[in-house]
Amino acid sequence: MLTVILIMTAGMIIGYLFRSKKKLIKISNKSVIWVIFILLFFMGLSVGGNNEIMTNLDTIGFRGLELSLAAVFGSVLLSWGVYMLFFKQKESLKNER
Repeated sequence: MLTVILIMTAGMIIGYLFRSKKKLIKISNKSVIWVIFILLFFMGLSVGGNNEIMTNLDTIGFRGLELSLAAVFGSVLLSWGVYMLFFKQKESLKNER
């Protein structure tokens, strides 16, 4: 974990030092996208090669769907609560003026 944090910190420092180099940043952005695609491909290879995951894919997929729906529902509910608590009062005050 320390290695990951150190590598990320080094990247942030280098990025800060080279922030004015627009061409370098553009190349970096394109290469990051391709590296993510390659990582996703190898992750797919790893999952596809794991018999335990492949035999339980229906259960894992259903649990993933449940978690995703719960996260979306919770986010919508919390956002609605924050809106009603902080922003609805300001709107009604504006309309009274």
